[in-house]
Amino acid sequence: MKSLKNEWSLFLEAFHGEENEENAETQEAVREPMDLEEIRRMTKALLEDRKKLNQKMESLSKEIDINSAKLESLRLVGGEDQETLQRIHELHDLGQGIATALTKLDLRLRSIREQEDQINEEMIS
Repeated sequence: MKSLKNEWSLFLEAFHGEENEENAETQEAVREPMDLEEIRRMTKALLEDRKKLNQKMESLSKEIDINSAKLESLRLVGGEDQETLQRIHELHDLGQGIATALTKLDLRLRSIREQEDQINEEMIS
């Protein structure tokens, strides 16, 4: 379990580091006019990131379900449940971090799509 915890910690640290870089790049890109092709590439990259985060969230949810079942079994037989309970709390914390990252990613994606809509309207006019 510790290896999984370390893996998730590294993932979140890496994502937050990349997120800060990407956020700066996205903000810079939003300030500078982008052409439609650049917007589409950025949209595609953001959608891939969101897909990866959703997959991580699904695996996290499955692990929470497994640990919840384990916790229930331990409680039924009167076993020590503190470690399992602690793991469930850690997984919930990781899930909250991923949910926050997804929210930020969706905001960036919305901003890029608004810019794409604006360009499309200008092309029509």
